[in-house]
Amino acid sequence: MRTGSLLLGALVSESIGATRVSAQSGSSSESEPESEAEPEAESEPEPDFQARLYGNDFYPAARFRVVSSSLEYKPAVSVQEGETFLGDLYWSDYDTRLIRYENTQERVLFFPPFEADLDQETTYRTDRIQSTDELADGIVRIGFHRASSSTA
Repeated sequence: MRTGSLLLGALVSESIGATRVSAQSGSSSESEPESEAEPEAESEPEPDFQARLYGNDFYPAARFRVVSSSLEYKPAVSVQEGETFLGDLYWSDYDTRLIRYENTQERVLFFPPFEADLDQETTYRTDRIQSTDELADGIVRIGFHRASSSTA
């Protein structure tokens, strides 16, 4: 009986650890060895858009709304002397907005592409981190899309 309890405890602990790791990385599968998790990951819709934001402000699968019009702010970009045009080029296709996460009411800076044409009446959902940017300290590139009305 004791061996069965220890085995069950180890399985539960392993499962919780795998879920915790996948939530932090934004992964939708609980563990890599299980082949059953792959079809579930494939059913995830591709993000409608990619945007930039500070990595500390990112929450995977979080619902948010845009709460500001366009702001005149762009984070500093690390470039060498004489290459300041790269900073302008880096941000040329991106807007700066404030968003509010629905679950925490936290407001954070969000840098969507101009082509996203965001609406303040629409709820959006973050996807996962796509990449980290080397030019702007602390900035990551994420996917996001319009949240379906059936998701609460």
